[in-house]
Amino acid sequence: MKTLKFESIYLLSQDERRARKITFSPRRNLVVGRNHTGKSSLIKSLFTALGARPEGSLDRWDKNAVALVRFSVNGESYHALQQQSYRALFTADGRCLLATAAASEWGAAFADLIGFNLVLTGRNQEAVGADARAFFLPFYINQDGSWHANWSTFPSIKQYKAPVQPILEYFTGVKPPKYYETSALRDIAQAALRELQREQKLVLHVRERFGKTLPLSGPKTVPDIFEQDVSRLTEEVTRLNRQQEELRNVQVRDQEVFDSLQLQVQMAREALRTYDGDASFLRTEPHDTLTCPTCGAEHNRTFLDILHYAEDARVLRELVIRLQADSGKVGKELERTRRRLHELDRSYWDISQVLEVRRGDLKFDDVVKSMGAEVAFVAFENELRGLKAQIDEKLSAIEIYEAKLKELTSRKRSKDILGLFRSSYAQARVALNLPIVDTKKLRLTSRPDVSGSGGPRSILAYYAALWATSFGEYGSFVVPLVIDSPQQQGQDETNLPKMIEYVSRNLPEHSQIILGIEAATSEKFDHVIDLSEPYQLLKEGEYASVNAVVAPYIEQMYASLFSGSEEQAR
Repeated sequence: MKTLKFESIYLLSQDERRARKITFSPRRNLVVGRNHTGKSSLIKSLFTALGARPEGSLDRWDKNAVALVRFSVNGESYHALQQQSYRALFTADGRCLLATAAASEWGAAFADLIGFNLVLTGRNQEAVGADARAFFLPFYINQDGSWHANWSTFPSIKQYKAPVQPILEYFTGVKPPKYYETSALRDIAQAALRELQREQKLVLHVRERFGKTLPLSGPKTVPDIFEQDVSRLTEEVTRLNRQQEELRNVQVRDQEVFDSLQLQVQMAREALRTYDGDASFLRTEPHDTLTCPTCGAEHNRTFLDILHYAEDARVLRELVIRLQADSGKVGKELERTRRRLHELDRSYWDISQVLEVRRGDLKFDDVVKSMGAEVAFVAFENELRGLKAQIDEKLSAIEIYEAKLKELTSRKRSKDILGLFRSSYAQARVALNLPIVDTKKLRLTSRPDVSGSGGPRSILAYYAALWATSFGEYGSFVVPLVIDSPQQQGQDETNLPKMIEYVSRNLPEHSQIILGIEAATSEKFDHVIDLSEPYQLLKEGEYASVNAVVAPYIEQMYASLFSGSEEQAR
């Protein structure tokens, strides 16, 4: 099994000059705090940084805040940095593996890092690789949305078509990672088979047409074919001339746009360099007052805030990235135009060679007469024989893949998995003080829809059954179990402690747990994170130490984004 665990999170607001570092135990973690103390902000920041923005907004939260999450995959640590739509992935020693503003690019990199190879169906019926939202969906009970009958943990999960069933089947082992790996190999073999069969059909068709045109009794020639061919080649040259003129006009326009964008990028980067110098001076040099160079007015050190330097820098960075992205697109178009012009040059050369040869002593008729039809038919047979051998090889491979897929989705396997899920759900209901129900028809997707105080306990029992099954014999991943605030729908003084006790004692032994509750509990947890002040999750006293850790990652992310955009532009 592959194991993912959260190690720590650094939260930084450069605008408010406040920050917070929080570490996590690899086992059981308790986050305690009343409303508005930051429980949900802390938990949501974990998932947002990894590319899975949860349902629900954060009240009085700096939208430009930075989150740096340290997590491990099978014991190997990584860092994920997020600021607004920008994300970067780093190794434990700080080497940048990826920096991007594209959600799809981040999702693919995250899935590749942890070996998450689930394939879902998009809204347009296309096959789409699942990302962090699908990865965390069965393992996170979000305060906003997850305690009800609908799967509303991550709102943007709706970009997939009916994703819940394949996600649950993937993690519980009904269709495990090996299934999708084998399925991908089968699809590749089937695509290669279709191409070989298409080629075989084409060769058979050409051989049939060739046999009608040039029978074995001897080559059939037409004297005026040569003159007709020269005429056709001349028409081809005329067409190439016209196409070349059009492409050159396109190239000139693209070059002008490209040069203009590059100039704008250079100007924006120069403005950033000016900001960096001014900001460094204001931060490091001792000043009792600051004098405005324009009007001579004197200001205290909050002059930096009045000028909104930090906000200006962020806008400039975004402008540079957008301009360089636009420049990259235009650069690609320019490169495509250049390649097409180069291809035209090769076409000119080929035609010229043909015409030169045919203007010499060698006649087209002589070439045809010098060839026997027998040679051509032997070549056809050799080609068909080779294609048949390759087709047989692909058919054999597809048969093997199909057998493996049947084994991975056997009735016995599915029955065992469903049996474990049903028994786990029944046991959880008893432990959570819920009435016994018939589970014979219960499916993986049978999310409870119960009103009143029994609703949240039924939901917790359902998730617990999913977790027991996912971490069982047929599962492939161990993912952190995050439960945000079980105090839902009027849990009384008897049932709420039951829920907390169940989370503390009855969840899978080797799992990492993060539980958010409003008041202290007597249950034992390995690490307790106490949040006591409303709207004070981030602390002024931690700003300097956290900023010293996070700032190099931020600089490296934006440097990588800038350099990546420049490479695209070239």
